[in-house]
Amino acid sequence: MRSTITVSEYIVRALRAWDISHVFTLPGGLIAPIIDAIYRDGSIRLVNMHHEQSVAFAVDGFGRFNGRPAVGLGTGPGATNLLTPITSSFLDSIPAVFITGQVQSYLLKGARPVRQFGLQEADIRAMAGPVTKGTWRPETAADVSAILDDAIALSLDGRPGPVLVELPSDLQTAQVPGESQPRPRPPAKPRMDDAGVLSSLFDELSAAERPLVLVGGGVRAARATEACRALLACLDVPAIATVTALDVLDADDPLRVGLIGMFGNRWANLAAMETDFVLVLGSKLDLGTIGADVNAWAKGRTIYQVDCDPGEMRRVRTARTIVADLGEFCRLALEVARDHAPLGRPQWTQRLDELRHAWPDTNELGDCDGINPNVLARELSAASPTECDFVVDAGQHLWWTAQSIQPRLGQRFLPSLGLGPCGYSLPAAIGVALSSHRPAVVVVGDGAFQFNLQELQTVVRNRLPIKILLVDNRCHGSVRQFQEEHLEARYPTTVIDYDTPDFTRLAEAYGIRSREVSEPDGVGEALSWLWDDPMDAALLRVEIPMLLNVYPNVPFGAPLNVMAGRPGLEPSRAAAVVQGR
Repeated sequence: MRSTITVSEYIVRALRAWDISHVFTLPGGLIAPIIDAIYRDGSIRLVNMHHEQSVAFAVDGFGRFNGRPAVGLGTGPGATNLLTPITSSFLDSIPAVFITGQVQSYLLKGARPVRQFGLQEADIRAMAGPVTKGTWRPETAADVSAILDDAIALSLDGRPGPVLVELPSDLQTAQVPGESQPRPRPPAKPRMDDAGVLSSLFDELSAAERPLVLVGGGVRAARATEACRALLACLDVPAIATVTALDVLDADDPLRVGLIGMFGNRWANLAAMETDFVLVLGSKLDLGTIGADVNAWAKGRTIYQVDCDPGEMRRVRTARTIVADLGEFCRLALEVARDHAPLGRPQWTQRLDELRHAWPDTNELGDCDGINPNVLARELSAASPTECDFVVDAGQHLWWTAQSIQPRLGQRFLPSLGLGPCGYSLPAAIGVALSSHRPAVVVVGDGAFQFNLQELQTVVRNRLPIKILLVDNRCHGSVRQFQEEHLEARYPTTVIDYDTPDFTRLAEAYGIRSREVSEPDGVGEALSWLWDDPMDAALLRVEIPMLLNVYPNVPFGAPLNVMAGRPGLEPSRAAAVVQGR
């Protein structure tokens, strides 16, 4: 063993010890020693991207898929480009580790009354502080070992999230003792202090006539999916889901009700307002989930909310809160549930079936001209193999897809929701595909696709099996819908002064096979073409009508059961029965 090694070489040793397998980056002089050390070692995959925002979105996708952090490197202006995806990871509880280069220690401005002292100096640590779990800047080479251990551990402890370590470039080449060793440790999880609360929970559940379980993204963040499924099966209670938990239950699971929220399935929102008992697993019950009229949703029902973050459990004041790791809670609750025979509630089951059949998601847009995006999502589900994952960007296409996708057991549905950043899906799918070793389907609108389309080259260079379903309505649809509903249908910047390139020719310029479809009867064959070779990259542009809106949607301030719909859309005969109740 060498008597000393550089800090950059030690970083590689630490990443290996913590079982970190991928580093995403873009070259920069102030991180070049770290890149060189990773390259010389050869045991960690170094993935070169084409924009630093994409670096961090790829790190997000990697951690979002498997619950383990990857590393993102950036420096100077590149480090500031990391901040939008870092914020997204923070809000969605995604473990991630970022290491940013900085000017030499002696060039830091410190207390000098100047904006900048060293070239490309920017205080990334301060900027990232509010949107990370922790930030550090070592003052000496000897500080690096403990800081790296603390940072990586913190990204996984409790509620996961991103962390950032800023390293002055002179420290990266400084020497540390060759015997220095990392100290990996298992993630710290909150303990469930009051297991006795389970008795009252099950007593009230047994007395309920119309119970529901609300499954949120915290189940995935806690890596508690299997424990949650086992508990739901034992309880035999129907489950509604937030958009970040749509893949927890198989689409054909009889307990799966649908999507709750501002753009949720109409029947699921109605059910959420009729229930008399809700067990909330890993949802913060934000306004996008339960509507802005919180009192309307809370009134007349018993609510138990389970989460690892006590700060997120203050929105519904009548909820009984249980601070616990979701995995531990599900396992303890399952032990108690086995002593309680599940109660059949045929009237409630029948009621949920009535609601579902009264308001089918594929009928929300009526007989629209052209391709119906809700129907498209159903057809995408049917055409896609079980071994694939859906990575969905921000925009109208997210909600149409979330309303109608039918994920099968093992498939993942991976939107970025808390921040809702456009340009997320393509670079995130790169991280997902490298983590999963199987195809990833990017569902993206024409507007969002143009944010990070340069990463098509990363897809090609790494031979990644990424399928791009480009839903093209030739506008920024979400804002256009807002303009239609609230600004007298004036469309500056969304339709006026907005345009797109020829996406199929663009894909072909990168060497990616492409095709387009604009008629409903051509969608099935076009989706089959997309999967001709499951392991290659392909882009399918799907043209949909410009003026389609997302329905239902809950107007701000309204309770969940007040939902706007397509003007002139008439409910089915079953819906008339539902309305009359």
